[in-house]
Amino acid sequence: MKKLRYLSIVLGIVFSYTVAAQIVSPGGADYANKTYNSDVNDSTFIFTYFFSSISDNNKTPTLKARSMGNSPANFNWYRFDRTTKTVEPTPFRTDIDVTESDVTFPSGGEGGYLVVIETEEIIDTFRAWLFYDIIRTDSVSYTQNCEYLQLTAYASSNRNNFSAYDYSDFCDLNSVKERYISNNYTVEWNSDINIYEELPNVPQSWKKRINSMVTRISSANEPSDADRPLVPGLSAPFRAASYSVKITNVFLNTTEEYKTEPIPAMGLYAAFDVLVPDDYGVFVPTKNLSGEALWRMKLENKSINADRFEWTGWNDQTINFLQNDTLWRYYTENIPDEINYKPGSYPVKLSVENTRTGCRHSSYALDAGGKRKDIDVAKSAFSSESLPNAFTPNGDGNNDFFTFVKGQEPVSMRTMNLKIVTRNGTLVYKYKGEVSAWEGWNGKMNGNGSDCSSGVYYYIISGEGWDDKSYSGKSYTGVLHLYRGN
Repeated sequence: MKKLRYLSIVLGIVFSYTVAAQIVSPGGADYANKTYNSDVNDSTFIFTYFFSSISDNNKTPTLKARSMGNSPANFNWYRFDRTTKTVEPTPFRTDIDVTESDVTFPSGGEGGYLVVIETEEIIDTFRAWLFYDIIRTDSVSYTQNCEYLQLTAYASSNRNNFSAYDYSDFCDLNSVKERYISNNYTVEWNSDINIYEELPNVPQSWKKRINSMVTRISSANEPSDADRPLVPGLSAPFRAASYSVKITNVFLNTTEEYKTEPIPAMGLYAAFDVLVPDDYGVFVPTKNLSGEALWRMKLENKSINADRFEWTGWNDQTINFLQNDTLWRYYTENIPDEINYKPGSYPVKLSVENTRTGCRHSSYALDAGGKRKDIDVAKSAFSSESLPNAFTPNGDGNNDFFTFVKGQEPVSMRTMNLKIVTRNGTLVYKYKGEVSAWEGWNGKMNGNGSDCSSGVYYYIISGEGWDDKSYSGKSYTGVLHLYRGN
């Protein structure tokens, strides 16, 4: 049997009367449509009544036929016999010399009908089917693991075949063709809360798992296309929730909402923020995971549904926690309160577990696009061009210190040794220590004595990077002009 090609759907019921002969169902049908029959270049009308049960007496199905131009006519009504697959030869109702005729079915009556309308000029024939439609959701079951939640809605119907509505097109009293209406249906799910909120740092690869949750509708005669996606959905919810379901069939008959008891969540998600100090020394989250040594950071756990944590990436060590799960927040953890990275590339990873369910998940540090990003600490870099060849320590607030040229500061340097001497070799200033701690030379003898006079000086500088690379020799000497001005 081939599937039908539907024409327009009419909700409400009545196909409007015109001067042409018509058949309608004015008894309160919930759905009306018609299917085209190419064998006779005509249509078969479909009228459907929604019932809560077969014994529902709230509606009385009715078929009404009217003659062309409201001319007096004879109406003969025939019933289709499903058993013999023929139209009964004797009409079950006849109305003589009237303009319209109607039949009601207070009990039973589902099936196919043919009405022959005969006037002095013409004979009209109409075919119609009455369907009584009952559909309900009886129960919902679920299965879940660490990766997904699958919901199954069990529905019941008054149809013998849940996936199709069988009917027959009878072109005349002797020609019958089997047909069916495919019972396409939709399944609408909702949850009483947002089961995916509060998900920080979700990578793009995880977002692609949207709509991967699956729901099923089952019955005694399960449809072949039973799998339907649950919308919206991630593979595994992260919060316990109740789920409600509505099922709508081909006649747009929708079940009452069925709500489940709360279903516990097994979704597990590993996530963390990388924090670095701002200009005021306050640690704030960042997605810029590159810098120079010593690169300082803290790691703040943002995982969901986990109770065991394992961090990897601090000087190639792995650290396990059960409760104090954020690095480095508690001084009582007997480890540094922050991480100081030397030059190199460091994969920072958090692995989490839920000890009750056995579910595990892990995540690396992520960049602004949600992709894995190792922490890259630059190699040391230092040159004589990092220092200027002149400065003016006259107290005007402009160029008062001999210090590194802005934008050309040394990178990832640990220590330096600086000496400044006059033309005859007299030492006027020296510094030895951490590069980051040097504030520059203010032009005074030893940095705190009397002002050195204007003139030409020489500097000799050496240093060592955090990667143990040494910088010294003639490449790191230079001439320095000190100007006091008027």
